[in-house]
Amino acid sequence: MVQSLLKLLPEEEQLKVLSEMKDEYDDLAESEQFGVVISSVKRLKPRLSAILFRLQFEEQINNVKPDIVAVTAACEELVKSSNFSQLLQIILLVGNYMNAGSRNAKAFGFSISYLCKLRDTKSADQKQTLLHFLADMCQEQHPNIMHFPEELIHLEKASRVSAETLQKNLDQMGKQIKNLEKDIETFPPPQNEKDKFVEKMTISFT
Repeated sequence: MVQSLLKLLPEEEQLKVLSEMKDEYDDLAESEQFGVVISSVKRLKPRLSAILFRLQFEEQINNVKPDIVAVTAACEELVKSSNFSQLLQIILLVGNYMNAGSRNAKAFGFSISYLCKLRDTKSADQKQTLLHFLADMCQEQHPNIMHFPEELIHLEKASRVSAETLQKNLDQMGKQIKNLEKDIETFPPPQNEKDKFVEKMTISFT
């Protein structure tokens, strides 16, 4: 209802015209009477926008929460996974071995984007990738490492989360909260004792 009202709300000039018709209230059609009543409400559009945001806030939280939980859990699993950590150590050792004599020799770490290049690096005869070599080596010499996916149960779900979309949604919610806080601070005094806007909108978004 609030959404529809915002969409169909008369322009400021029309509301001003309607407010001047309050003396003719009894002679007006029901829709015009409604217009006269709402035209008397100060800062009507900001009120409705704030009310709509308040009504939809929990829904917005529920929309982003599963993605945040999945990504957070996946990050924690990556940090705690001893097998994945050991795999990264082996990749670093192999990389240093391959880069022996070059300016990249004896590196203390590598960019995480390098992992995507493991399947693109091939042997001299082009028959095997570095990824296959690592998999074979781990299976033969470090079989426990092969179980690292079992320690990363949230990774698949987290990989489907768009960081850009998630950040955009959080930024928008943050902006809406700031706008509401600013509105509450600068809102005019209540028109009458039934005007509970500031009281109802002053809530914690923590």
